[in-house]
Amino acid sequence: MYRKFSIAVLPLAFAAGLLVVGQTTHALQTTPAAEDHGAMSGHAMGRMTPESRLKMLTEKLDLTEDQQAKLKPILEDESTQMKTLHEDTSLAPEDKKAKMKELHESSTEKINAVLTPDQQSKWKQMKQEMMEKHKEMKGQGQADHQ
Repeated sequence: MYRKFSIAVLPLAFAAGLLVVGQTTHALQTTPAAEDHGAMSGHAMGRMTPESRLKMLTEKLDLTEDQQAKLKPILEDESTQMKTLHEDTSLAPEDKKAKMKELHESSTEKINAVLTPDQQSKWKQMKQEMMEKHKEMKGQGQADHQ
């Protein structure tokens, strides 16, 4: 049963990780204790508020006040919808994962529309680095459970 739960939680953690691109890097830079927890830092990362995500994006992408004002409702809406999906017990894990991915892609498009081409490039790179770190953590987690 624990393995089934782990398999269901990993896609959700991945989706949340994509939403908060770059937060692991930020957390590792600002919180040395996060390094000691390895895969646990991914769980804390998924709980970031829209405000803290906006702050991180502002710092990493040098957002203007106008961009921040436009991104805040996008991040808040995404967070609310993700929470609702996460708590929905009527959906099968595969359906939940698909809906979360769809929501993430929609939010990504909205966010990209607010960013300059240079910021889009930086954000794409941040997401790629986040995905690589997630794959490393996921690989470590699977090795730990075998």
